[in-house]
Amino acid sequence: MNGRAEPVGYWCEALAEESGCGLDETARYVLGTFRTVSPVLALRWLGGQALWIVDRLEPDPQRPVWVRPFMRSSADPALGHSGDLRAWYEDRESRRAARAHIRTGAPLLVVVPDVDRTYTLSVRPAHGRRAG
Repeated sequence: MNGRAEPVGYWCEALAEESGCGLDETARYVLGTFRTVSPVLALRWLGGQALWIVDRLEPDPQRPVWVRPFMRSSADPALGHSGDLRAWYEDRESRRAARAHIRTGAPLLVVVPDVDRTYTLSVRPAHGRRAG
């Protein structure tokens, strides 16, 4: 064994960090949090958050969007790396490896920089006693 206690659960977060907006400090936004006892559900939630972020950065032109055309920003793939989030989500082997990784009690970070902010999806083990 690796000496780590078996995780009782998992704490998941989706964060956006923005710097250089006229401030000397970084603005940090919590986009969502989730707690579960299942590594499968933890990664499923992370995948949903990845797609949620990508859909807002680069809307799918085939899907109807309920905004006026002038409110829509033109998505230039050369400007950012949000497609990396979609690629991570769609790579089944990567998700399988991530599940095995977090089961050992190690944290998982998916960090993707975009034009003006960085997105971080994380799963951290929750050690301790089971609830109940």
